[in-house]
Formats: sequence, structure tokens, C-alpha cells
Amino acid sequence: MTTLLVLNIGSSSIKYALFELDGLERMEHGKINCQPEQSEDVLKELIHKFPAPDMVAHRIVHGGDEFKAAILLNDDILNRLEIYSPFAPLHQPHNLNGVRIIQKILPDVPQYGCFDTAFHAGHDELHSAFAIPKNLRDMGLRRYGFHGLSYDWISRQINVKRAVVAHLGSGASLCALLDGQSIDTTMGLTALDGLPMATRTGAIDAGFILYLTQHLKYTPEQIEHILYNESGLKGLSGITGDLKTLQESSDPCAKFAIDYFVFKTAEHIAMMVVSLGGIDTIVFTGGIGENSEMVRKNILNHLKFLPPFDVMVIPTNEEKMIAIQVKEAMENA
Repeated sequence: MTTLLVLNIGSSSIKYALFELDGLERMEHGKINCQPEQSEDVLKELIHKFPAPDMVAHRIVHGGDEFKAAILLNDDILNRLEIYSPFAPLHQPHNLNGVRIIQKILPDVPQYGCFDTAFHAGHDELHSAFAIPKNLRDMGLRRYGFHGLSYDWISRQINVKRAVVAHLGSGASLCALLDGQSIDTTMGLTALDGLPMATRTGAIDAGFILYLTQHLKYTPEQIEHILYNESGLKGLSGITGDLKTLQESSDPCAKFAIDYFVFKTAEHIAMMVVSLGGIDTIVFTGGIGENSEMVRKNILNHLKFLPPFDVMVIPTNEEKMIAIQVKEAMENA
């Protein structure tokens, strides 16, 4: 029996799942809340919990232009992936640190990387380019999109020509699927663009950043903290970025934050419909998308002007999608 340990290492938690690779049966799974400085001890305990896995696979958020499928990791690839850390500061450094920790604990066990950007790699330049000078575009500064592991999973659960998938959680984005292939998405070069999220801004006027730097004298570090950690639902409500808590609150600021999130999500769904040239189905997934009937209902109320379409709620399974991608990579090697 070949076992694969899948790790999704973030800034405040480690999600894990152990699979029997041949049949993709999940044997164990869980989530451990921890800070980055605790990651090595937590991973050591996790490895000791199971018989040593035959392989380990990691969710890596940003693969840039170069990495478009699951790949066997080595030091050279890890160094190349470091380049993308500025584009995903909440995720990429922790993803890569996890790989290096496992290298120390299990030096002879092969490790694979699976990338959230990979599912969107085939986008037409019309959907991926920024309206910036060519020399900057040639540096790879373009829209990549994220949540690709989730969207790949959903694409394999449905048989629909034109679908908009709404991955709504603490991070939130949309994907336009045409015959199961991603043709457009709301996130960009970084995971800040598109929808407002729990603590991230979503799309914002670039002039706002200029104003903070030139006139209010904010440092880059202060601006990064605002955009990633103090904005979105948290910034709008002044309470929290947790939607469930906001739904239970009687504070009008909480209601405004939810209304704003709902409205902007509906607006961006309409953008995805333009990319698709119509719509057959909307699929909701992610923590909010799967669990908040109120949010789903209010989003759909904004979209009544569209021709009739189906609505589905499908739980995502990023860990199993990683296992599937690793198995496919091994079969295609």
C-alpha cells in the first residue's frame, strides 16, 4: 500500500489528509491551529502519528508562469518558487517552509507541489493581461488567479457548458468555467484582487495606494498589513472578518459589511457571465458558499435579471484534489 500525506500549510493552521494512493481512499484527516514558529514541532508530531508516508504533497499557492501541474520538488524548484512569495505573502512562505521542514524530518521521502495558479494557466491574454507597459508585462506581471485546486475539484464534479463557480470563504474568488476549463477568474497577480474577503480588500483603486504612500506617508509594510489583514469584512464592519459572527450581530455595520460582500460578489459574477457569453449554472463552494444560505440567497436576488440558470452547492475537497493531481503526475511521468 502506497500512502500519500497531503499538507496545506498556512499562516495560522496546518490541514492534513493521509491517502492510500492507489484507490485514493482517505485514511486520516484534520486541522491543527498553530503559529508559523510552531510548524516544525507540529509536523514532527504529525509524522509520528502515522507510519512514515511513502510520499508527501503540498498545496503551494503561486506557481507563476513556470509551474502548471503537480511536480516533484527539489531545492532548485523551491528556490525558483521563492520568487513568487511577494505575490502571496500570507501563503507562499509558509507553504515552502513546510516543504523544507519535511525535508529535514523525512529526507528520503519524495515531495510533490500542487499549485493554486495552475488551473488558470491556459487563460487567453485578454483575461490575463494588465493594461501596463510591455516591459512590465514581459516580466510576468499579469493576472494568475488562485483557488485552482478547489476549482479543479468542482470542474470534475459537474458536466456543465457555462458555469460560474463561487469559492467563498475567508479568501474568496470566482471562476468562469467553459466546458470544465477555466477561462477567467477574479483574483490577479496576487490574492488581493477581485471580491472583498474576510480581511482582504478585493479590487481597489490603485490611486488609493499612491495616496497612502505619497500623502499619508504609510510604509510598504503598513500598507501590506492594511490590505491583507485589516480590510474586507473586518474593515467594513469594524468588528470581525468572520461572516458567521457578523450574521449573528445586530450592529448595522455588520449588516453593511455583509451587504457589501454580497453586492460585490454578484457584480463580479455578472463579469464572469460576460466572459462566458451566458450562464447555465452557478456553483457555490467554500466555507461561506457551502454554509450560508442567506448569503447565497441574497447574491442570487441581485442576479434575477439574468436568464434562468441552475444553482448548485458542492463541498470542495482541495486535499483529495492534490492527491489526484499527484497520482496523475506519476502516471504521466
